Amino acid sequence: MTGEELNALYGAVIAPDAQVAVPLAWMPAVHEAMSSFENLPPRVRAFLIIIGIIEFAGSLEFQIAATPEHIGQGGWQMVIDILDRARQAAKRGVH
Repeated sequence: MTGEELNALYGAVIAPDAQVAVPLAWMPAVHEAMSSFENLPPRVRAFLIIIGIIEFAGSLEFQIAATPEHIGQGGWQMVIDILDRARQAAKRGVH
């Protein structure tokens, strides 16, 4: 899938030109994470955008542009939790 295709599914959470390069087996983890990003409270979601989803060193990596000072510690923890769940799900998807 491309960033533009993911945007069509999940709203403006990912840059349309974002690089999406992960094994097919990891796509369920990507979709779950994208759904979670879409459902973040507006006070968090408004200050981040995904600019890439790639495989890096055998792990699923989301590249994010954000302004953490506006998201706040609680909001940033929500983002970290989404990323951790996605990485764990991807590991299960390929082993």
